[in-house]
Amino acid sequence: MKTLRQTKLKSRQAKKIERELVTFYKTVGEMVDLNSRTTEIFAQLKIYDALTQEQLQQLTGFSLGTISSTLQLFLQTEIIGRQYISGTHTNIYSIRPERVQFVYTPSTLILEDLERLDSYIIEKQTELQNLHDRHPIEVTFLHRRLNSLRNYIEVQRRQIGGEKRYSFFQEDTSDMIPLSEMIVYPFDVQELGEIIMDILGYFKDDPIMDKILQFFFTHRSVDQQTLMDLSGFSRSTVSRFLQGSLKRGFIHALPKEYKRPRIYFLKSISMSILSRILSTDSFIFSYIPRLKEILLTLQTDNTPVENRRDRELLKSAINTIIEQIKSFQNETRIIRKAYEELTDFLENDGP
Repeated sequence: MKTLRQTKLKSRQAKKIERELVTFYKTVGEMVDLNSRTTEIFAQLKIYDALTQEQLQQLTGFSLGTISSTLQLFLQTEIIGRQYISGTHTNIYSIRPERVQFVYTPSTLILEDLERLDSYIIEKQTELQNLHDRHPIEVTFLHRRLNSLRNYIEVQRRQIGGEKRYSFFQEDTSDMIPLSEMIVYPFDVQELGEIIMDILGYFKDDPIMDKILQFFFTHRSVDQQTLMDLSGFSRSTVSRFLQGSLKRGFIHALPKEYKRPRIYFLKSISMSILSRILSTDSFIFSYIPRLKEILLTLQTDNTPVENRRDRELLKSAINTIIEQIKSFQNETRIIRKAYEELTDFLENDGP
């Protein structure tokens, strides 16, 4: 059984470093749209190795209800283990390092969901062909948009599963409809978009982003009023989403035209999501020098005897994080290679 660790770091320096490590994990989580509170709980478990619910409450300030529901989620996905402390009524929780790295969704579960999504897309593409004779442009356009999702799935398949199942698929729609024009479907695609987002699951912690992105996935180009009509959200809500997504570079906008609504677009689903993932990876890798700098500070610090345990705890945690980042960096070489292959394919497969 793991030894129950003291949760409150006594020295100011130790507390400051702890906050910085938590901020590092939360930044990584925000970059891939993970829930901020869940990420903070995950970060505290990474730093302290083993904690009780009460200790997590002391560290985060969250309610016991929030902590309990988060731990139950982690237990269900086998991210953490739970042990009963003999002679008490208390459980202690610790991360299972073989299950997770820097996000709290195990890669095996990600791949399972993506394979399920791929099967669903193939089924829907087959069904759509029945509408092709009546609506050839719209069906072909949607088919290619779904291909973009399949290209993303194939890259992740090569990364997580270590296998190449398909060559990439044609996804470019610029030869069909210019970015300045919006596709109007004569048949309903809302349920399709909702199911895609539900299976994909990446944006479930942000219901506004989850709902609005489905329209970018299926329509590619939209204006603000169209997003309001499709989503049912207010002008201010849609405007905040657009400005935030533009700032992060996830979506783009055409130049403003006089007396015409501005067009916003997501050109490629696959490249947009993958670019975001790789940017997050780059941020993780770039943090190694800062972690080493913190280690050096801890090693040369002459803290009072009563605070040495705080220092040793942090040194151990930081060394573990550095080793995990280096291992993670080696493992993500496959996704960078697959991303380059997809980029080459798209550059040479266009009109």
